[in-house]
Amino acid sequence: MGKIPYYFPHQNQYIAALAASYGVLTIGMVFGWSAPAGPRILEDGEGNVDLSDDQFSWTIAFMPVGGAIAAIPCGLMMKSEGRKNTILFFVLPLLLGWVLLTWAQAVAMMYLGRLLQGFAAGAYSMSVPIYIGEIADQRIRGTVGSFFQLMLNLGMLISFSISVGVNVFQLNIISGFIVLLFGPIFMLMPETPPCLLKRGHKTKAVETLKWLRGPKCDAFSEIELLQTQQDALLNQPKKSIKKSLFTPETLSALFAMIGLVTFLQMSGINAVLFYATDIFMNASDSLNYGVATIIVGVMQVFGTLLASFTVDRVGRRWLLMISAVIMCASHIVLGVYFQLLHTNPSQVENLEWLPVLALSTFVTLFSIGFGPVPWIMIGEVFAIDVKDLASSLATCTSYALSFMLSITFNPLRNGLGEAGTFWLFGGFCLLGAVFVFLFVPETKGKTFDQIQTRLASSRMYYRAEK
Repeated sequence: MGKIPYYFPHQNQYIAALAASYGVLTIGMVFGWSAPAGPRILEDGEGNVDLSDDQFSWTIAFMPVGGAIAAIPCGLMMKSEGRKNTILFFVLPLLLGWVLLTWAQAVAMMYLGRLLQGFAAGAYSMSVPIYIGEIADQRIRGTVGSFFQLMLNLGMLISFSISVGVNVFQLNIISGFIVLLFGPIFMLMPETPPCLLKRGHKTKAVETLKWLRGPKCDAFSEIELLQTQQDALLNQPKKSIKKSLFTPETLSALFAMIGLVTFLQMSGINAVLFYATDIFMNASDSLNYGVATIIVGVMQVFGTLLASFTVDRVGRRWLLMISAVIMCASHIVLGVYFQLLHTNPSQVENLEWLPVLALSTFVTLFSIGFGPVPWIMIGEVFAIDVKDLASSLATCTSYALSFMLSITFNPLRNGLGEAGTFWLFGGFCLLGAVFVFLFVPETKGKTFDQIQTRLASSRMYYRAEK
């Protein structure tokens, strides 16, 4: 944490948030790897290991398995070692995962490599939003919080784009090198002020807050207020984890966040992205599926950029509901296209652009709402004494569902057909919009106390008010 000339408001908060989010970019490349690598490994025979379709599906699925496994230990580690050290630690399994994938001599090595990458993905999905939420001023909390999804999508786009000009071995080497750069960059960033204060480093917390907020910030007063809040928590009668989790506000927050990550996954986003190239290959023989996959990646990044400018203006609830409804419409269009393709191909012979448009619309709206917003809110709604465990539960749920969908996507397509599978995802998107309307509070521009008051209220519609 060096001295940097202060040129614009919140400058250092943006720098720290972007540095933390670089780690998420490396995870985006893990997510994006399977779409271009799959056809090359299965059809062109690239790599040292011959894989069947089922074995490659399991290679994909081991990543979310790792994410689900890592979630709870990561929560405990953040509590004992801090946010920054936890993020730095998971560089090691991520890098080792790329080494195993690159020089795999057996299927088990590929499984283990993806599992290790999943450990880092699960850890970063939880620790980076919390880190960003604790360094950011409430006026820009939504904007910097959207960096998580922006960098995730940018990582996928880099993977999609690089794969056009390189083979799978070279893609793996480049991905591993990008991971290597992250560690030294993030080492320069500070620990979060609440974490420093909780560990007894009050002077360091003041210095860090002054660096983050700028020279005009009354850092001492803000840290004093934070100290008072933390002391109030410590002076309360000791609660077990069970009692802390079962307070009305924590239960409401947990229900809302687990609901959001459930509908995030049930929208089909990871199944669609993992198999994007495969979907385009099935949609049309004449479609340039490599370019189509890159277009989808570009639209994801565009959607997240749009979210970063709107999330602190429009609000979380509206972005989530608009996102869910248009994602539902996109799935319906995709389903209709594939239904006509199988029943009367002549009707869609000049509509090869339609699946690209529908899928691009889907990922754009996902990146505006259901992509970034749940992870922003996870850093906002939980009290500090339950934040690590509650965030772990939400992250574990997300990755467990991602595993389920990645391993069942092909059987679903075989059983329901492409059309039925996309219509099923569309139904979950619509249910997600209803869930947000009924159960998810607005957190835009709210202090932590205001958010907790809304969550503790027994009136469902009170939490839906602005």
